[in-house]
Amino acid sequence: MRIDDILYFAPEIPFNAVDFNSPQMPVQFQSRIEGFYLAPARRCVDAGFAFAAGSLAVVCIDALARFQVGGKVGPRFKAFVRRELRSFASETKARQLYDEFRNGLIHEARIKRGAQFSLDADATITEIGGVLLVNPARLTEEVTEALGNYVDRLVRDSAERRRLARLLVADHADDV
Repeated sequence: MRIDDILYFAPEIPFNAVDFNSPQMPVQFQSRIEGFYLAPARRCVDAGFAFAAGSLAVVCIDALARFQVGGKVGPRFKAFVRRELRSFASETKARQLYDEFRNGLIHEARIKRGAQFSLDADATITEIGGVLLVNPARLTEEVTEALGNYVDRLVRDSAERRRLARLLVADHADDV
């Protein structure tokens, strides 16, 4: 994000303040994911914009899966949600989130097979007549928890922190 002549790694953290090899990097990474994806998703939930909130949460999942699992997009996305998001621990639910939500949103600007985001459901996942409903508020909560767990791991595990730093440096070579 650029404001005036300053390019930001995260809201309120300019790229020139990021040291990818610093012990502070996990907190800065958390600020990036929280500030660009999860906080806006919560704001959309509060405003009643279920589709926008859900879209942000799914894009955030895609990013976290890339950093934590790696490999090809389909397997990494499904592996991440099965491992990190309690509502999608089953292979079937992980596949549905990937096929119906992620792929539909990214490639076709829609959700497939009648699936929907809904703020009316109490649980993260509800199925009505074979149609999957995902509550974006609950999904955002689960993703926030997964991010917190990852940041905790980054703080404790210097090898994982270095691996993430290499990915971020490669991703942002033109920005740094």
